[in-house]
Amino acid sequence: MVLGAMPILASADVQCSLDFYQEVLGFDFAWSGGEPLAFGAVQRGPLTIMFLLQPELVPKIAGHQLWIKVDDADAIHAEHLHRGAKVISPPDDKPWGVREYTVEDPSGYHLRFAGPPSSEAKPSEELPKGITIQARKPTQAEFQAVSGKEFYKDGIPPEILERSWGGAVALSPKGEPIGMARTMLDAPGWFSIWDVAVLPEWQGKHIGQRLMEAAIEAVHAASPGAHVYLFTFKHAFYERIGFNKESVSMRQA
Repeated sequence: MVLGAMPILASADVQCSLDFYQEVLGFDFAWSGGEPLAFGAVQRGPLTIMFLLQPELVPKIAGHQLWIKVDDADAIHAEHLHRGAKVISPPDDKPWGVREYTVEDPSGYHLRFAGPPSSEAKPSEELPKGITIQARKPTQAEFQAVSGKEFYKDGIPPEILERSWGGAVALSPKGEPIGMARTMLDAPGWFSIWDVAVLPEWQGKHIGQRLMEAAIEAVHAASPGAHVYLFTFKHAFYERIGFNKESVSMRQA
């Protein structure tokens, strides 16, 4: 009985491979060993990829392929573009029944990410016209208008907002706050996102996703390669925009 497989990829620099797969492709570090570093591994979901120091093989690798099955090729493609991946072929519905795109890694491997074809994708609603997303800290009034007492029984203490590093605010066509997120700087290169909320009548319209994207883009613009954590119990939603489940918190980069 075959129970699984783990590809072992040749690498001229194992640390470089580990960094690329974590920082650009959204994998988590698994393990490494050797002195100097000779092997290591990353994982994302059920997939583990190992790297072996074999610099003599790397010049012969260009174009070798690895096929990776995903649940939503377009969503992960957007994540990879945001992280700076080298996409050598964009998402496309293939004759063999999948939607697929290809990324090239530093060693020259072609990673083919494949998900359900467009015909099987769930229809999604675009951001309504007139909605604006601003990358900034919410004000006290905006926080109260959106969250009420959802996060803080007596309203958010002013000092917590004051200590916030940034965030994002969604405004209705009339300029009224309808969604928000708050970002904290926990340590150099380490950020966390708190208090993500959208008013009930505006939910299901991609506003929450755009708030998260704006907050994350602001972090990465100020601190390239930073790690971003989110504290939530709604893992399924945030996994679609590149977060990985880690108990009750999730890590994006």
